[in-house]
Amino acid sequence: MRAGLAVVTVAVLAGEMAAAGWPLPVTALLTAPLVPALLALPRGRQRAACAWMALALGAASAGALRMRAIVTPALPPTHVARLPLPLRTAVVGRIMEAPERHDRRTVLLVDVEAVGRGMDRRPATGRIRIAVRDAKPHWRYGDRVALETTLRAPRNFENPGRFDYVGHLARRGIYVTGFVWDRALIRRLPGRMSGLRARLERWRARLGKAIAATVALPEGPILRALVVGDEGEIEDDLRAAFTRAGVVHVLSVSGLHVGLVAAIAFAIARWLLARNTRLLLATDVDRLAGVVSLVPVALYTALAGFGVATLRSALMVTAAVLAALLGRVADVLRTLGLAALVLALVWPGAPLEIAFQLSFTSVLAIVCGTGRLGRGRNRRARLASFALVSPCALLGTAPLTAFHFHQVSLIGVVANPLVVPIFGSLVVVPGLTAALLEPFAPQLAGVLFRLAGVLLHPGIVLVRALARPAWAAVDVPIPTILELALIYGVLGSLLVLRRRAGRFLFAVALAGLVADVACWAHERFAPGSLRVTFLDVGQGDAAVVELPDGRVIVVDAGGFPGGDFDTGAAVVGPFLWSRKILRVDALVMTHAHPDHSGGLPYLLDHHRPREFWWTGIPGEGVAWRRLEVAIAQSHTPVRVLADGAPLPTFAGPGAVLHPPADGAPRSLNDSSLTPEAGRRAIRRFSPPSHRRSR
Repeated sequence: MRAGLAVVTVAVLAGEMAAAGWPLPVTALLTAPLVPALLALPRGRQRAACAWMALALGAASAGALRMRAIVTPALPPTHVARLPLPLRTAVVGRIMEAPERHDRRTVLLVDVEAVGRGMDRRPATGRIRIAVRDAKPHWRYGDRVALETTLRAPRNFENPGRFDYVGHLARRGIYVTGFVWDRALIRRLPGRMSGLRARLERWRARLGKAIAATVALPEGPILRALVVGDEGEIEDDLRAAFTRAGVVHVLSVSGLHVGLVAAIAFAIARWLLARNTRLLLATDVDRLAGVVSLVPVALYTALAGFGVATLRSALMVTAAVLAALLGRVADVLRTLGLAALVLALVWPGAPLEIAFQLSFTSVLAIVCGTGRLGRGRNRRARLASFALVSPCALLGTAPLTAFHFHQVSLIGVVANPLVVPIFGSLVVVPGLTAALLEPFAPQLAGVLFRLAGVLLHPGIVLVRALARPAWAAVDVPIPTILELALIYGVLGSLLVLRRRAGRFLFAVALAGLVADVACWAHERFAPGSLRVTFLDVGQGDAAVVELPDGRVIVVDAGGFPGGDFDTGAAVVGPFLWSRKILRVDALVMTHAHPDHSGGLPYLLDHHRPREFWWTGIPGEGVAWRRLEVAIAQSHTPVRVLADGAPLPTFAGPGAVLHPPADGAPRSLNDSSLTPEAGRRAIRRFSPPSHRRSR
């Protein structure tokens, strides 16, 4: 049973991921390499192998078909994605998710009812993502709104290492986006939404307001994340501290919280049911209490916003209760596989989500690691299993954090045993109790929220202290898919190293990694040819110059004036890490317009350039002040270049051609830095679409 479930689950996940990456028929893709292997087997084993292959192919095909609805959707004629985009128009619709708050904007997901103005208004369908330049939303789930915006098809930054923003939206049924600069362009229309989901969302919003009114910063946003799953107002530097400490997972409602709700609900239900003599004689009270406990678990899952980790935990609890009803002992691996299978089939594309991968991989690593290394039922074995939880989780998820976030936390092994009890139980118990009491006793709920805030304070201080050392977390190169598979091959083989197959897998995966490292080392540091890459950063520019001797020069880093999208963090940095470039030799700013310099502060902080080159002509505004602070804090040597100044020897022969050294006032565009070597490279490598900044 476990083997069959494992095969089906893995095949469905593989089918969905393959369909998202390759549009070729998945069945043919998977069948080709298996046919020769089957023919080589003895006749007695061919039947069993064919049966397993048929099961795997059927499951993979089911996953691929589910994913096809996302990759190539069959949209109705009235869908907004069929409009001639981009299109400036009026939209009427209803907000179908709780507003998502960010530092400078609010994101609304709107189900469209109609588009157009006046007599041209016509019915429409589909969901659009509207970003509003307003950090304090005045809207809520279920509001019917009218707004003015320009509808656009979302696009990716087409660079190596980039985030698949288009796919991320498509998996949520979103194929059109818009932006509203002035919140006055959004009007709330009559028509209040009813139903259980609407009541839960109003309760959720009410709890958020109650926490904000009773718990000050920075504890208030953290408590909202722990109780109702709203992480929107957590300060960026605090979130970065949780990430560096390797405990950012405690900010999401996950297994510990759902398990706590299930345990408390089970205990209360069992106590109440056991007081009835007839029920004690007629039924199994434990099983009935388990069924009753699923109601609070479902309510809490909805209250927390249906996050992936929350859904995974709720499904595992449900599977455990069903196993108990059938008179079986719940197997963690089986319930984990069942939860993954259900999520993948109900939510096509879920395996591609970062939260899905980290959530399931961490539990799998804990179960496999503690089960293999911490066997036994005595006290020493239990202590060993407890001590292994944090290392197993961090080791299992480290390749994924490197792949998605180019960072691995080293202090997390120490931080998790200290931080998780505070945020996972000590704070959550009074927080959830207050949430339960809020509809009946709001004043008592406020007291409990304050208590939870007081308990949070030492936890936040601890997280900041753990994240402070420079070695707490390290930036690492982004592994390729092949490298990711080889790393997990090495880790997985360690669990079965005593077997011949385990030793063979370990040797093959390790040899592959060694060969891969050797290839990258040769490409990066052996004498080679000049490589210049112009990155897609939107309006501005960014170029990465890899010199023949392995040194790297980055020229500009793009940027979006007035927004909170950091091209350094989202575009230039990931490209450098995908090229295994950890440090930059020279970071060059041609001029101080935000669409050229906006991403430079991030590179100064994370890529530690040996020199910073610029013309000495300052910019103005928030973006320029942020860059000044980043230069000062990074302690990077600054080189001011003007007409006639020689270039450093590692950049090759040449001199600066512009700007003139006479100091005459010029616009920022007319004072752009232009080295002779750089000019020749630009003439050779600039694409025809190169545009001058405004």
